[in-house]
Amino acid sequence: MEALRHGNCILVLGPEIPAKLVTNPPDPQPDETTPMIEGLRTELISELEEDPGRHVSGHTLAAVAQQYEDVKEFGPGALRAAAESFYRSKHYVPSTVHRQLASLPFPLIVTTCQDDLLTQALQEAKKLPDTQRYHLRGDKRENPEFLISGSPDKPLIYHLFGDANEPASLVLSENDVLDFLINVVSGRPPLPNSLLSALKRKGKSFLFLGFGVRHWHLRILLKVLLRNWEQGDSTPVAAEPMRDLLESDCNEVVLFYQRGMRVDLADFDIGAFLTELSNRLQAEGGYAGEAESFGSRPRVFISYAREDADIATKLFNALQRKSFDPWLDNENLVGGEDWDKHIRQDLERSDFTLLLYSKTLCGKRDSYVNKELALATERALSVRGSFLIPLRTDDITPEERIFELGKYNEMDLRPESFDEDLSKVISTMKREYQLRNR
Repeated sequence: MEALRHGNCILVLGPEIPAKLVTNPPDPQPDETTPMIEGLRTELISELEEDPGRHVSGHTLAAVAQQYEDVKEFGPGALRAAAESFYRSKHYVPSTVHRQLASLPFPLIVTTCQDDLLTQALQEAKKLPDTQRYHLRGDKRENPEFLISGSPDKPLIYHLFGDANEPASLVLSENDVLDFLINVVSGRPPLPNSLLSALKRKGKSFLFLGFGVRHWHLRILLKVLLRNWEQGDSTPVAAEPMRDLLESDCNEVVLFYQRGMRVDLADFDIGAFLTELSNRLQAEGGYAGEAESFGSRPRVFISYAREDADIATKLFNALQRKSFDPWLDNENLVGGEDWDKHIRQDLERSDFTLLLYSKTLCGKRDSYVNKELALATERALSVRGSFLIPLRTDDITPEERIFELGKYNEMDLRPESFDEDLSKVISTMKREYQLRNR
């Protein structure tokens, strides 16, 4: 509960999250639900059995999708096209479960669902979700890095099994599931480092929902994900109804999840579990504040003349709040450290250098900031795109300008419009960081 209250709980959704089926005429029942994968499975079976000589067997979508893929007149391309058509048909809308999930403070949601129902529910809850996806058939450029805000108001939804808006990325058949497991474990293509950093970050906990622990392929998927994410000290929780299992089967499931890597299984209907979770959260005071930023954060080296220390410190603090990892000499260097060595190392590790371009800087003829500038311009030669960004803090005449900065795109960072100017700088760095890591 503490992890949830402080935005440190990562939600991982399996494919058995119930969705509300839209009926015509409308069903009088308030929320008749079924997992979307069951609807897609039924549709594929119906299409396959249009041939009277063909009988389809299989209790999972992956099994039926494999039979669909294996039929000569269909194949993998037709399978993905059928899935895209199904998801675009709008036969389903967000269910009570989606809305319960959207009301809880999850900054990061990893899902095997391929629809956008949770995105819709989050938007209805006045949140601003960002969506990314894994493309098992793509390369590293098609699985780019991205920023994770760490805020439950701006959650990231990462589609592990691909996104229906990009059919080529979908994981559907048994062959697809096997390829997915092989690719994730081998790192070909790798999951983005920004995601892995968030998943492996200390102090995070995991809540797994909708994995249908009765199904072996989903059990294996969940186990592989946990091992690949190198789960730390906290014990993940999986809430799954097991009341329809025989006691012996139930014990077998529990032993499977607790062998080698402990997972606490909560025998709950998903809706009932989320209601209880929400009630407990409110009883303990609700969400306790914006989460710490997840994942890898772009490193930013701040270079400045000593006289501009106040605005440099203000910039440092603002970047920390905005999910960046800034470096400032008076914040990062301690007594006795080798100044020159550390500045060289941190410039090399940085994704960006922000240079405070002031009248004071222009007047520096013999100063260490000039050495930082020389090192930054040298580093910029090996970085694709913008690395060195001069930030004008004053009006500078043509005569005062520093010749070496003439080839770099400048931006404003005026004290009187600091927040507005910084917002533009941050947008530029985020866009550049994403392009650079494709």
